[in-house]
Amino acid sequence: MGSLLLSTPNVETQLSLIVLHAALWWCFINWASKSVVDPFVRLQPWKEQWLQLNKQFFKNSLFTVFSTDADAFDFACLFQTILVQHLLGGLLCLPSTLGFEGRAFSALACHGALCEAGWELQDIVTRAHQRLFQGEKGKGLNPLPLLLVILAHHAMGQSMAIPMNLYYADNRDYHEFVFLLQVAAFVAMSLQSYGYTLNVKTKAGLFKMKVSIAVSWLTILYSRVVRFAIVGYRLANTFYVDGNLGMLYVGSFALILMALFNFMIFLDATQKLVKFAKMPLAALDVKSNRSDKHCDKLNEAVLLGKPRPSKNGKSVSLHDSADKRNATETECYRKRA
Repeated sequence: MGSLLLSTPNVETQLSLIVLHAALWWCFINWASKSVVDPFVRLQPWKEQWLQLNKQFFKNSLFTVFSTDADAFDFACLFQTILVQHLLGGLLCLPSTLGFEGRAFSALACHGALCEAGWELQDIVTRAHQRLFQGEKGKGLNPLPLLLVILAHHAMGQSMAIPMNLYYADNRDYHEFVFLLQVAAFVAMSLQSYGYTLNVKTKAGLFKMKVSIAVSWLTILYSRVVRFAIVGYRLANTFYVDGNLGMLYVGSFALILMALFNFMIFLDATQKLVKFAKMPLAALDVKSNRSDKHCDKLNEAVLLGKPRPSKNGKSVSLHDSADKRNATETECYRKRA
């Protein structure tokens, strides 16, 4: 147990740890998406908008089109719990990145890298099972373009995490590299998900969107472009100076793939920054839309369980009516879209 906690640099321990992390994250992600994220999102007035924008993101960036809204909603909820893994993995690397030294801090950072590698391992196994045993639905969830994106993303963690834990467990550049990649992903994708809840046809909503996109863009620029290049070069140079040609070649290939993935992320973030930077705030202050007010009242009634007057004067409770609530959300989203 002690060797597992301290991430002892031997093959048996590292292989055991990556399998344990894979099992842990598979259990957590599937549980939390169903038991925490799903019921929370269903209670929100922005649920329908959030779902539709997530579907657009999956289609445009991940090349995945879901056959039903239910499948898309499940994956969107799953996506949020994956961000928790990225946050925890990055935070485990933070003490060493800040300059704390010692075996315990190095062990935490090694576990941070294995958090990512373990999640990637279970993701690979899950997707392989879907494509092989779930017929057309499984293939639809894993189109070839998406698998290529996943290949670029997973290559570094799967090829380098264990070797780095074996040979460079105390290397601070390694710890910072893992921290940058995981925390940047958490910040950028969390802000994107938050943006999907905003009504950008209001001044307050558009202002919040502008701020969140600016923060996300700066985070990606620093961590996945500027600092990625600096720390990546340092690590490659370390392999070269040490004469570790195997690590140099494999690591350089993984760096190139990750750089391509980072470029896609940075390009997407830049396009969003330009798009929303051009949208003026002043124009949204002219007048309020009556239909938006109507939607706000309906959403408030749905959320608080207030009775809604019917035409014959009787009160109709919306609190327990999922069908009426979904219809309200869909109607309001279409009016605001």
